Parts: sequence; structure tokens; C-alpha cells
Amino acid sequence: MSNWKQLDRLIGKYLLIGAIAVIVIMNYKNILQLLEYIWIVAKPLVIGACIAYVLNILMNLFERYLYPNAESKLANATRRPVAILLALIVIVAVISFVLYLIIPQIISVIQEIIKVLPMIGQSIEYLIHESEKLWPFLDDYVNLDSLNVEAITRRILNFLNGLTSNVIGTTVSTVSSVLSFVINIFLSLIFALYILLGKERFGQQFRRLSQAYLPVKGHNLLMYVLQIFDQSFHSFITGEVIEAFILGAMVAIGMFIFRFPYAAMIGALTGVTALIPIVGAYLSGAVGFVLIAVQNPLQGLLFIVFIVVVQQIEGNLIYPRVVGDSIGLPGIWVLAAVTVGGGLWGIPGMLMGVPLSSAVYRLIRNDVALREEVKHQADEDRNHRFHEA
Repeated sequence: MSNWKQLDRLIGKYLLIGAIAVIVIMNYKNILQLLEYIWIVAKPLVIGACIAYVLNILMNLFERYLYPNAESKLANATRRPVAILLALIVIVAVISFVLYLIIPQIISVIQEIIKVLPMIGQSIEYLIHESEKLWPFLDDYVNLDSLNVEAITRRILNFLNGLTSNVIGTTVSTVSSVLSFVINIFLSLIFALYILLGKERFGQQFRRLSQAYLPVKGHNLLMYVLQIFDQSFHSFITGEVIEAFILGAMVAIGMFIFRFPYAAMIGALTGVTALIPIVGAYLSGAVGFVLIAVQNPLQGLLFIVFIVVVQQIEGNLIYPRVVGDSIGLPGIWVLAAVTVGGGLWGIPGMLMGVPLSSAVYRLIRNDVALREEVKHQADEDRNHRFHEA
């Protein structure tokens, strides 16, 4: 009789799952719209939770060194707020310093490009007319004498000058977007501060909910999975930040030594983009090549050689020692995580893909090892009973 009851429950369970699947498939558009609406509403909270997680790493560091031996109520009450304030100051200072290095140089590069455009036009005109001497058959397809390079250059300059007026003209239409962005960031910061100030209380409440609504085995499994994800993200963030700082410093110092222009800006840009695994260093290298080649094409080519050498040193000597096996993900899976994450969610996907894949990889690896151990133990017990018989 009990077997029939178990069969009825199993059939009912699968029927319920099938009915839910049919409902989801038939209403997937409405469900996607609902999920999109939920994401829009919850976006500041999700961003706030991410900010809190990153700030928590710095906050824990400062809390360990802020009057650790003090036992007064004032010290205990102010340790957490002071640590949060110091963490915010550090992050704002780093962002401000990077922008201070990058923005003025970008403006000067744009001005330099506008200045050299007429010379580039003259060079193109000279090359075209020289090519006419070498390949007379071009004249059958292109009327080179009617080619007015000065007019083309003037149009390009007018287009670049018009960009400024277009930006000014569209400022009014973008005010609402900027205001919405500022409000979302403000709400995210407030939510992050609430999480950090009461993280122990929130953690305890979450554990109580898990213990109340999940069986013991399910609760332990959930805590184990969350611990693995926390370790993966913590190792990835700390390792990538240290590695990015080292790479940016190497690029800046090397460019100063070899007298490349824009050394400070490209070094800072390399440090920022190096936070994106694999792809980041190549992005900064491409930007640096364009900036340098505008002034000196030969020096731009030498910069490519320089950046490739630096990346080889960083990838083979520094990255394995700084990040090492902390991520616990083979190189081929890092590339796959960056590719898939970038394709799905852009730059945030590139950043999140590696630690997420690392956590999943660790969970699967540990589960496989546990199953192999159980199977090996069962085989040993079976062999032991066989020999006893």
C-alpha cells in the first residue's frame, strides 16, 4: 500500500512540474516582461548588494587595524562606521586619480588629432597622386584630379566641431537619464551602507530562515554552496586588484623608461582594464597604440612590441603567483567564462563570469571527488567481505 502511495506522490509531483512547464512555455513573453520589470525595480538593490560586497573586503581590512585592543563602548560603536568611511574614501580617491590622469590626456589627444588632420589629408593626396604614376589604370575608375582632399578634410573638421554642438543640443534630452542614474546610484549606496552596518544581523536572520524552512541536509548544502561562491568571488576580487595594480605600474614605469608618451594615462588605463581577465590588457594596448601612433606611427609599433613583452612577463610570472590557484579554474575555462559572460552581459558579464564559473567548477570538482571516495570505499568494503567469506 505504501508503494502505491509513493507512486501516486511521484506521479503527482511530475504532473505538477509538467503543468508548470506548460504554463511557463505558453506565457513566456509575459513572464519575461515581468522579470524585466522586477529587474528594473530591484536593480538599485542588486547594485547596492554588489557595492556592499566589494566594500566589505576593504572594511574588514580596516576593522582589523582600527584600535583592535580597545574595549570601550565608543571604540566598538565607531569601528564599523569609520572602517566604511575609510573604504569609501579609498575607492573614491582611486577613481578620481584615474580620471585625473585619463581625461586631460584624452582631451589633448582629440585636439592633437584635429591639428594633424590637414597634414594627414595632404599625405593622402600625395600618396594618391603618386599611386597614379605607378598604376595608371586607376584613372579609369577614379578621377583623381577631381578629388578635393581639402574639401574632405574641411568636412571632417566640421563634423568634429559639430560633435560639441550636438552634445550641447542633446543635453536637455539626457537630463532625465542622468538624474535617474544618480538616483539609482544614491539608493544603491544607501542600501549598501545598511547591509554593511548590519551584516551580522542580516546573516543571522538568513540562517534562521534557512534552518526554519529547509531540512538539515538542505540547509547545510545551501551554506556550503554560499561559502564556495564567497571564496571564489573574494579570491577573484583581491587577486585581480593586486594583479591589475602591478600590471599598470609595470606599463607606466616601462613607458617612462623607454620615453613613450602618455605613460601615466596608459598605465592607469591598463590597471583599470586589467580587471577584465584576458581581454582587458589588449583593450588598453589597442587604445595606447592609437594614442601614440597619432603622434609617431613608428613609436606606436614599438609600443605594441613593448606591451606584448610586458603581458608575457605578467601572464607567465606575475599572474600565477599573485592570483595563482586562488580562482581554481583552468585557463581554457577562464577564456570560455569571459567569452560567454561578455556575450550575454557585456563588461559586467566578463567580470562576473570568471568567479561564477570558478564556484561552479569547485562545486562539481568537490562533488566528483566525494562520489569517487564513496565509490572507492564501497569497493574496498565489498572486497573485504569477499575475502572474509
